[in-house]
Amino acid sequence: MLNKEPGPERAELGFREAVLSSFKFLSDAGFHPVEKQTTFVRYESSEVFVNVFHGRASFELGLEIGRLREPKRTLSLYDIVAWAGGEKTEDLGQHVAFQVSSREDVQKFVPKLAALAKKYSAPFLRGDHAAFDSAFAIQSERWEKYVTKVNLSGVRKSAEAAWQAKDYAQVVALYDTMRKNLTEVEAKKLSYAEKQSTAGVGSRASRTRKQK
Repeated sequence: MLNKEPGPERAELGFREAVLSSFKFLSDAGFHPVEKQTTFVRYESSEVFVNVFHGRASFELGLEIGRLREPKRTLSLYDIVAWAGGEKTEDLGQHVAFQVSSREDVQKFVPKLAALAKKYSAPFLRGDHAAFDSAFAIQSERWEKYVTKVNLSGVRKSAEAAWQAKDYAQVVALYDTMRKNLTEVEAKKLSYAEKQSTAGVGSRASRTRKQK
């Protein structure tokens, strides 16, 4: 979220009131609201905190749960639903996102956010250490996969550019960093590039010699 102070019109959306009404179940779990702002409501128990927010710039509804003893580590609602294996049942994508900018939609989707939290977050609200640890492990694994995907995408673009330039030595160097993730087409390109590179074709050195 951007650090942008909400204007007075944001109060008219009724986010705070909708949260306090829809998340009453947290009181039964031993929580009490410690912050009640126009776009942010925070609940705490003796061990756990729950942040419910309405993005100041993005207008995205969200929820995160964490332990008071490690406040910088949080689980999003998607993390929790995915940990429980419910992302397909709930037809969720890579995250739970309700982007709402009208009072009507706030009143409609805050209860949906609360319903998902109530359905899947019970172990975390209890402060179940095993649940937190396993969910954090899954979260880290998913993040690593995402980073790998982004990195591979960059390597593939560079390798394709080198292929188009017939810089086979560079193609080999780039594809060599991702051999386990090569597609069938990329594997064939690597094989061809290796043969060309071995023969001294398409390398920067060979081009330099030709220019001389």
